[in-house]
Amino acid sequence: MLCKRLMTTGFKHARRAGRAAQDAAQSIAVDKLSHVKLSQEQTELRQKVLEFTRNHLKSYNGDQPAMFVIQGDAGTGKSVVLNSLFNEIQRLSSGSGSDDILHGTKNFLVVNHPEMLKLYLRISKGFKYISRSSLERPTSLINALQKKNEMADVVIVDEAHLLATSKDAFKRFYGENHLQELLSLAKVLILVYDDKQALRMGCYWEEDTKNGANLKSYFDKIPSDKRDWYNLKQQFRVAAPKDVLQWIDEISTEGVIPEYPKSCKTAGPEDFDFRVWEDCGAMYDALKELDAKYGQCRMLATYDFPYRLDGKDYFVTCGDNFKVRWDRYTPRAVLPWSERADTIDEVGSVYTIQGFDLNYAGVILGRSVSYDAANDRIKLKPELYDDHAGFTKKKNIKEVDHVKNKIIMNSINVLLTRGVKGLFVYAWDPELRERLKQTREASS
Repeated sequence: MLCKRLMTTGFKHARRAGRAAQDAAQSIAVDKLSHVKLSQEQTELRQKVLEFTRNHLKSYNGDQPAMFVIQGDAGTGKSVVLNSLFNEIQRLSSGSGSDDILHGTKNFLVVNHPEMLKLYLRISKGFKYISRSSLERPTSLINALQKKNEMADVVIVDEAHLLATSKDAFKRFYGENHLQELLSLAKVLILVYDDKQALRMGCYWEEDTKNGANLKSYFDKIPSDKRDWYNLKQQFRVAAPKDVLQWIDEISTEGVIPEYPKSCKTAGPEDFDFRVWEDCGAMYDALKELDAKYGQCRMLATYDFPYRLDGKDYFVTCGDNFKVRWDRYTPRAVLPWSERADTIDEVGSVYTIQGFDLNYAGVILGRSVSYDAANDRIKLKPELYDDHAGFTKKKNIKEVDHVKNKIIMNSINVLLTRGVKGLFVYAWDPELRERLKQTREASS
């Protein structure tokens, strides 16, 4: 009996400890988005958008909506500004006896990313004036408002580059473009946007071609006195020196082989840790040691290894000493993939990690990323990219090969911009791996 009591007590303690650990992890995630002190630029931007919203709600006369676009690269704090803005709008909306134009308004925050939506739902639990119903995926909100024949006052869209740019009956979206539908259902529309993070042909945004959709074309149709556009520049996520940020930008947007960052030669133990690896297994071992110290250190890979949603495990294999399974599909998990302790035993994809931070990111440039020796640059092989759903042809994609290449480059950019404290890189292609090694040795 005593043994049974001890086992029961031990189980209860373990369960409490597990809950406490989960709560701690939750608070880390929430703090990153909702309890961060805004920079002066971010504070001024939030106030600018708030006044824009007030002014256009007052002047709305039933014709065209107002649109405010916040553009910025990954890690520039777009979602932080947006979350703070939405919290303030909802606080003013629910205030009793207020004469603010926002009082009593019906407002929504939408994001076409299930993991990001989970995060916003967790944040909302800490604010009594933010209801579950005000946070939605775009298709759900569009269908609900159309069914009720209702208008929203303010709709804020996070990760607007993930909005659908074509019909998707499988997901119950029957319009031609999420943005087009939202413009007909809101008095004021606020979007955060980075076209370098468009990852699928069905949600493809690009400003320089006629493929998919072009945000500027929608923006330009709004009367000039009802629109505004702001570019965030300062990098907040990746605490790296300028030459490391330049390395990331050159390889992931231009496809050139960059010079190895000179700052790495003098980097100290507290500085950003950038390394190019020749052995993927050794990189993983180093990452696991760092995860034990800091937490949130994970392996990531381009979508170049087979993966199917059939309940089976699929593996990323590199060389003779690295074989680790892809992330498992866990829609009921409370914490995002990047924060669950067990995911150190997995490799995350671009869909797993988009929108989230890591302390260290170990990035595998997979089979579709090779080397063009004649031009000394990245050579892409879309036929080896395994995200078949991402490459599903849509009628608004005119240059299929161009878009496939751009999607792969965008995915590289997303993966390389996740690490806050450090970035490790391994190339599956032996020629590319050797060329990156040469750049490192040349800098010594």
